[in-house]
Amino acid sequence: MLEVLDTAGGEVLGYFVPNAVKLTVLEDDRTSKTITCNAIISLHEREVLLSDAVIEELEIEILSPKTGVWRFRGEGKTRKTV
Repeated sequence: MLEVLDTAGGEVLGYFVPNAVKLTVLEDDRTSKTITCNAIISLHEREVLLSDAVIEELEIEILSPKTGVWRFRGEGKTRKTV
């Protein structure tokens, strides 16, 4: 359903689809749990963006956002964004 969405940059049109995506992080040596997420489809944005709530639910800890270094919660191994 096309809706007016309130963003930091003002109101924009976008599609809100509840419970639309099943999301799992797949790594060679580990897989996160699978969660169900809402999807917002922007008419302007081309990248996939994850909310802080989704990142936390997937047990991801962002160590260095600029260089893309992260890890799963509780592990010592660091990982690079692909």
